[in-house]
Amino acid sequence: MATRQEVLDWLAEIEAGLIHLDDDNKGLAAAAIELIDLGTEEGDLPPGYLTEHFTLAEMIYSDTAKALGVKNYPNSTETENLTRLCGVLEQIRTLCGDNPVTVSSGYRCPEVNAAVGGVSNSAHLYGLAADITIPEYGSPTQICDLVKPHLAELAIDQLIDESGGGARWVHVGLCAPPAEPRCECFKAG
Repeated sequence: MATRQEVLDWLAEIEAGLIHLDDDNKGLAAAAIELIDLGTEEGDLPPGYLTEHFTLAEMIYSDTAKALGVKNYPNSTETENLTRLCGVLEQIRTLCGDNPVTVSSGYRCPEVNAAVGGVSNSAHLYGLAADITIPEYGSPTQICDLVKPHLAELAIDQLIDESGGGARWVHVGLCAPPAEPRCECFKAG
């Protein structure tokens, strides 16, 4: 039987139009059905969810990757980092009145990071950063003002009120252990 991650990767490739269903994919299709039929135990997350409100699909989605035909898929370490990051995003969501968080950029493979002009050591490359907005709560500045007193408890390395191309967002970046978070909050762009 295929692993859950293999099935999720396969489904993401179908969604992205990178593969088509044919005889070669019947085994993974059967594995997907088996995972869905298993259901979830009380307290378990539905398949594809990293935390209660965040899916792997939304954390890896990239218009740039799609346009370039690039597979923007994290490895297992990067997926673990994304899960940790989503835990922090859940806490930010709670601080912001439990309003939905929109992720415009999460994990970026090196090719996608370069294509969007990301720095060579971007936390996005490791699944440790997300660019977010919370429209129902307020502006990126308001989000940063609310979260800033909680940087240490949330172990946030950088909280940045960013802008570019006419858009504004909040960059939430973590650091990889054993590094200690810098707890920086500033405006850029």
